Amino acid sequence: MKKSISVAALLAAAFCMQAAEDNKSEKAAPAPQALTIPQDAVKEANGTYSYTDKQGKKWVYRNSPFGVIRTVAPEPGPDARPNPAAAATKATDKGDTVQFERPTPFGLTKWEKKKSDLTNEERRIFDAQNQSKTETQTDKPDAK
Repeated sequence: MKKSISVAALLAAAFCMQAAEDNKSEKAAPAPQALTIPQDAVKEANGTYSYTDKQGKKWVYRNSPFGVIRTVAPEPGPDARPNPAAAATKATDKGDTVQFERPTPFGLTKWEKKKSDLTNEERRIFDAQNQSKTETQTDKPDAK
């Protein structure tokens, strides 16, 4: 019994050694090149670099503690991705403040803000609704 166990162990060891030698003889895959920032990349104010490759794809490069990171550049402009919640938001002018109402799955959400404290999105919603109201008022002829 002891002989058969020792023979099996020796055969297993020989098989493992041969597999290890085969792996060493195979060509090792070349190490990936370290990513670098292209020479003609444009440095942005926030410390990133923008670059357009030969195919026309736009990339953003930035330095990190782990090296250079490359990501696809986001779509330009605030209107690139419309916000569906903004379309459902109603803005009411209350003098120095604006009251907002937005339907949510949990009911109607209401909040008020001073006109000087509005965020960019709230300002856009308020301006768009006031613009449409003033256009409809100016389009109507005076009934005198």
